[in-house]
Amino acid sequence: MDLRSDRPKDRRRRGTAFREPADEELWIYGVNPVLECLKGAPENLQEILCSREDLRGREVLEAARRHGIPVGSADRRTLSDRLGHDHHQGIAARLKAFRYEALETVLQRPDPLKLPVLLLDCLQDPQNFGAILRTACFLGSRAVILPKDRSVHVTGAVFKASAGALVHLPVVQVTNLVRAMEQLKDHGYWLVGLDLEGHLSLYELAFPMPVGLVVGNEATGLRALVKKKCDFLVKIPGEGPVQSLNASVAAAVALAEIRRRQRSAETAPSCP
Repeated sequence: MDLRSDRPKDRRRRGTAFREPADEELWIYGVNPVLECLKGAPENLQEILCSREDLRGREVLEAARRHGIPVGSADRRTLSDRLGHDHHQGIAARLKAFRYEALETVLQRPDPLKLPVLLLDCLQDPQNFGAILRTACFLGSRAVILPKDRSVHVTGAVFKASAGALVHLPVVQVTNLVRAMEQLKDHGYWLVGLDLEGHLSLYELAFPMPVGLVVGNEATGLRALVKKKCDFLVKIPGEGPVQSLNASVAAAVALAEIRRRQRSAETAPSCP
C-alpha cells in the first residue's frame, strides 16, 4: 500500500506551543557521551571532572583543553556523590541547561532527504528514550518530538543511553502532541502509529512521502486521540510466541524499515 491514499486536505495551520526549560545545570557522564559532546557541541560544556588516568581519560582531557574547557580531577567516590550513582566510568561533564528546539524551527530547515520524524507519546523510561535517540541518530531522523507532561525528559541518564546522540539530533518538547501532529500534517507528513492491534503490517506500506513515526507508552501504547490523528496504524508482525516488543526495539525496527523503503524508492524506476 502506498501512503498516497485519500486524506482530507482542508487542514488549518496551527502553531505548536513549546516551552524552554529552566536554566538548570545538567551533568552528563560516561566516556563516549562526553567525547561526543566535545566533538559536536563543546560550547555547551562548562567543566569536566575525571578520575581516570588511562588513555581514554587523557583523550577526554586533551580534547577539553583544546577547547578551553576547565578540567579537574576527582576520585570515583566524589564523582559518585556528585551524580548520585556510580555509572559514570570515571568521567563527568557539566552542561549548560539543555535547550529543546521549537518545532517551527526544525520544519524551516531544508530536508532534501525527507527524513522521518519520531513522535513519542508519553514514553516514561529514560533508557528507552536514550536508545530511541541513538537509533534515530544512527538511521537518520529529522527530529524527535515528545510532550512536556507525563513524559520522560532529557537527563544525564538519557544522554548516556543515547551514546551522545543528543548532540546531533534535535529534540522538540511540545505542550500538546496532537497539535504537533496536526502541524506535521500541514507540512506534508503522513503519520504512522505503531499499534499492536494495527490492521496493517509495517511491511505492507510504501513510504514515498515524509513520515512521522508515532511510538506509544511502554505499558499502554498510544492514547486514543493520538491514534485517531494517525493516518495509519501498523503492527510489526511476529512469528514467535512473544507478540510484543520493547518500545525502543519496536521504534528501531520500524525506523529501519521506513528508511530502507525510502532509499529503495530513491533508486527504483518511477511508476507512470
